[in-house]
Amino acid sequence: KLKYQRSILGFAWSLLNPLIMIGVYTMAFTYVMKVQTPRFVFFILIGLLSWTFFSGAMSSATEAVTGSGSLLRSVVFPRVVLPFATVLFALAQYLLTVLVFLPLMLVVYQVPVEPRMLLFPVFLVLQVLFIAGLSLALATATAVFRDVKHLVEVGLGMGFWATPIIYEPTMVPEQFRQLMLLGPMTPFIRAYQDIFYYGVVPELAIWVVAGVYAAGMFICGLSVFLAYEDRFTEFV
Repeated sequence: KLKYQRSILGFAWSLLNPLIMIGVYTMAFTYVMKVQTPRFVFFILIGLLSWTFFSGAMSSATEAVTGSGSLLRSVVFPRVVLPFATVLFALAQYLLTVLVFLPLMLVVYQVPVEPRMLLFPVFLVLQVLFIAGLSLALATATAVFRDVKHLVEVGLGMGFWATPIIYEPTMVPEQFRQLMLLGPMTPFIRAYQDIFYYGVVPELAIWVVAGVYAAGMFICGLSVFLAYEDRFTEFV
């Protein structure tokens, strides 16, 4: 409500952003660079929506604590609510865009609905845990070192191109494919591509990396946040 207050298009703005980006990438890679990937728009959509969720949460997390100084000094409440709120907001936007675009793409490209698609919520939960943990860590780090916010901006730009969003994993030299899987969002996006685009169950390596990232980052992020929680008023 707050984001789209007094906006004529309202939630439609959340749909326009990925739609415009998909259009730009489709023009660039299909008609300029002549990429031959079949159903290329569908392929881009799967990765781009997930990445938008991730990048939006990361950008907001860097200001979750530093942007709430007056609130922290005047009200007693669990500080962990602040980064969690940014993640849940980004998640709500992601789910709404997925509910609009994904069924449309399945119909347009005649992708049959199969049991493997039930794995999508499983990987989504793992992705949310990973993003929540990283948000907790970034919110804490930015409160202590303001430069973290700018490093995140640079890192997101580099991470986008290091993640197979607008190119297929098979286009990466074989000796680097396993290394690419260690990218922060690669296991989750690869899983979604396998489930919806390639029509297969994600391989064991994807499950392992996604599970380790989700559990490890959530535990580490929460531990770091709770360790500094009582000192946030000093930093902001």
